[in-house]
Amino acid sequence: MSTEPDVIGQEEIRYFGKVTASISHELKNVLAILNEHAGLLQDFVAMAAQGRPLDVERIRQLSDGMLKQIGRGDTIVRNMNRFAHTADHERATADLVGLVELSVQMFGRTAAARGVTVQVQTPGQPMMIATHPFVLETLIGKLLDHLAGKAFGIGTVSIGLGWRGPEAQISVPGLATCAGPLAELLASDEVKLLLAVLDATIEFSVAGGALVMTLPGNIDAGRANAPGKPA
Repeated sequence: MSTEPDVIGQEEIRYFGKVTASISHELKNVLAILNEHAGLLQDFVAMAAQGRPLDVERIRQLSDGMLKQIGRGDTIVRNMNRFAHTADHERATADLVGLVELSVQMFGRTAAARGVTVQVQTPGQPMMIATHPFVLETLIGKLLDHLAGKAFGIGTVSIGLGWRGPEAQISVPGLATCAGPLAELLASDEVKLLLAVLDATIEFSVAGGALVMTLPGNIDAGRANAPGKPA
């Protein structure tokens, strides 16, 4: 009996747990700042009660700061909601651009902590593909985490998106110095399994330093044309 569902489930759960932990830290930071601002406002109220004049400009600054943090918290929660809903269906038609951008946003705190900036070069329009959205996010997250954690001094990771005929491609150039860490990751059973489920391939050119992932535009059509491949 195949153990593929169990292994995939473990990888997805690990990724979901890592993202959830990162988001909870971000929300805690938002709440900590709001708590600090609220404490300062209480101090102003106490001073006003003692007859001291209110510092209107300082109160305005605190109010602006609190509104900024509320907006930040709202964005975090909305992204988490989008991320959670990608696990609703095993397969779905989704915008590849949105999936990659969301994966990068979910990785933002970890990347910043490691001094890495991740940029997405979008084609300027949606790229609709039929795929396993959450498995794809898991794979992208694993790639980014590995690069940021083991490819020291990488600085900026630039992700490009485009079509090659009916297939979609995700490319990451400028990785010539990361050949060792990438070879380690791409040889792992976890990555091979995620690629198999996505019916995808990854190629890395040591000379050019470019990583290219190729995905079918329609995973079901691709498998229908390739008898013997697991669905």
